[in-house]
Amino acid sequence: MRLTCFGQELEFSSSLNTSTEKRFQNAYGIGLQYQQNVGSKYKIGFGIHYNFNNVKFDEIPYIDGDPNLIVADEIHAISKRFSIRLNIQRLLKNNDNASISLGPEVSYNYLWGQDQIDERQGQTSNRFNFIQNNGLTKEIGLGLISKIEIKKFISPQLSLCFTIRPEIITDGLFLKGGNQAFSGVSGFTEFQIGLKYRFRELKVE
Repeated sequence: MRLTCFGQELEFSSSLNTSTEKRFQNAYGIGLQYQQNVGSKYKIGFGIHYNFNNVKFDEIPYIDGDPNLIVADEIHAISKRFSIRLNIQRLLKNNDNASISLGPEVSYNYLWGQDQIDERQGQTSNRFNFIQNNGLTKEIGLGLISKIEIKKFISPQLSLCFTIRPEIITDGLFLKGGNQAFSGVSGFTEFQIGLKYRFRELKVE
């Protein structure tokens, strides 16, 4: 029996993610990943991804002793995240029509943005509006990548891919400059749909 594999692949994807960080809840993204087969059971992937979001949410950052002095913030946040990713995937299923893969992933992340804050103080009419620039934060992420690939989509060398990427990024060990809105551990789950193009064909007996 002869199984046809492909050695070099390039994938373009769009994404939607959930996050414990409100500024990135339901953020959209685009990405590009290169993959290389290692034998018949593994793939190594290297990619970049850009997420962006424009969202409003409320926060109650602190209580100043008296419940009537609760400070509440309405935040209009514009936030961005750029990720450099490296992963290795184990092929759990692989044939000429489809493949399923799973493996660990490590990422290096840049996060930055801007908050427009409307601050309200308790029962009073005191309101303050100001803009807060969220300086660049650099963080390491650890996660998993799981992918379903439907091969021969439109053409023999194109595949339709569905990917889930859950990860946790660190607590700001690489902070740099400005207000650090993104310091602290954050969880992300990214859902991707993409098109993959295979460049070179390998044949494994």
